[in-house]
Amino acid sequence: STSNDSKSADVTIGPAGDVTMHVGDLDQAGSDQGRTWTASVTIKVESGGHVPVSGATVSGAFSAGAKGTASCITSASGTCFVTKARLRGTGVTFSVTGATHATRTYQGGNNHDPDGDSNGTTIVVPHP
Repeated sequence: STSNDSKSADVTIGPAGDVTMHVGDLDQAGSDQGRTWTASVTIKVESGGHVPVSGATVSGAFSAGAKGTASCITSASGTCFVTKARLRGTGVTFSVTGATHATRTYQGGNNHDPDGDSNGTTIVVPHP
């Protein structure tokens, strides 16, 4: 007797040869701790075909009022987040400075933000 079992899976594939990535969304939030506050930025990394990229290490810097760098590694949903605590003042800016991945090349010129609250590279986090 023979068996002809078949199995299928849903697989999302970008355009052939797509080995690039870029930031496809930046979102911000702030939380007040009384005398200080914390800024949080969620970063979404996508392939050139707009498919979420996991395992990308994103690096960035906070503006002078926050002084410091931060990095995070994207999850299966292509997102990660960075925070900066003990802030004082009216707000800070976070700028993506680069991204690395084992099999993809970062193309910062393709960064964008569909909801328009950033340019995909830099976002302002106002004091809450």
